[in-house]
Amino acid sequence: MKRLKHKLMQEDGGIDFVQLIVGIMIISIATLGTFQSLFYGYDQLDYQMRYRKALSIARSQVEYWQGRIHTDFPTVAKMNGNLGSPQVFSLDKRDLTTSRDDIECEVAYAKIDAIPDPESISNEIDHWDIRVIVTWYEPGKSEDAGDAPNTIELYAPMVPSTL
Repeated sequence: MKRLKHKLMQEDGGIDFVQLIVGIMIISIATLGTFQSLFYGYDQLDYQMRYRKALSIARSQVEYWQGRIHTDFPTVAKMNGNLGSPQVFSLDKRDLTTSRDDIECEVAYAKIDAIPDPESISNEIDHWDIRVIVTWYEPGKSEDAGDAPNTIELYAPMVPSTL
């Protein structure tokens, strides 16, 4: 009996209260760090998705104007650009049940200039300068709060086609 009592009094394989608290703290700090990194990664992925879509919209606008120049030369009003009244496109539909949280971007293009060839006597066109600007605000930021918008400016010089 004395041996059994002595065996029960030993502290060989047990955990005390301090070890339990330290273990719980280590696990909670690791969990908190993991969730913070997951949320940060999700936000960055979300931003990159919008950035790529805005870049795709800018490229499609440049291709549109390249096609207009090649097929039917645009009128002077169209060539002046629309910086004062840009077009609005949907960049991200966040909740499909409501349109209040959708992220929209403004797409504008500057005056499309026909740059003459400096070496040509007959003032032939060397290239056209096309500039497209896409601006949008990320969630939680707005023009009213004084935040700067995200902006993509795409410059595309285009040489005339020769037949």
